[in-house]
Amino acid sequence: MKKSFFLCLTLGVILLSSCFKEPKPEPVGDAYVNAVNAVRGSSPQEFYLNGSKKNSIPIPYGASSGYITVTSGNSQFAFGNISSDTANAATPVVGVPIGINATVFYYTESKSQTTQKELHMATIINDDMKPSAVAGKAKVRFINLNYLLANTISVLSGTTKISEKIPFKSASSYIDLDPGTKFKFVADIVDSPVSAELDANLQANKNYTIWVDGVTATELTGHVIAH
Repeated sequence: MKKSFFLCLTLGVILLSSCFKEPKPEPVGDAYVNAVNAVRGSSPQEFYLNGSKKNSIPIPYGASSGYITVTSGNSQFAFGNISSDTANAATPVVGVPIGINATVFYYTESKSQTTQKELHMATIINDDMKPSAVAGKAKVRFINLNYLLANTISVLSGTTKISEKIPFKSASSYIDLDPGTKFKFVADIVDSPVSAELDANLQANKNYTIWVDGVTATELTGHVIAH
């Protein structure tokens, strides 16, 4: 009786397992990633995807690679010095969808008060490539990358605040603005000086990211990326 039950059970397992098929592989396609070196004082950086170098020219501070075509799927992006085998910073493994546009920032997270050594990180943010819904406008967002400031920043056009209280490592919403709009930046602390005016050369029906860092907590500088 025990033997018969065993045979029947075995047959049942075989029949059941035969119903399952290998899962279909995930579809893959092109995605588009822009790499930015936002570490003040750094040497030009190489940009890697899963250990493979993707940039054609090393990226100096304040510059970007322009969109690089990559393959969708699980990805880890990293930055390293020229000819170095060690990454200065890397993102966690992230799923990159087909057709997406995104920007990876190499930036300073913090600085040790005792050793004065900086901690560098990398992060990825999706880019909105759709033009403004308002004809003739440019679409702009702002990112605060000033690790020296424990407070938020605001953005002015003339004397009007157009984006307020952006925390460190955060991006504002996209804003529809007139072509030729110029910007100033200010730390949200009492008596903070306003930065020099930045002419981002905004064009109608185009999208921009402006990231902000600083020589000090309150001396702010804007950098323009045209998508």
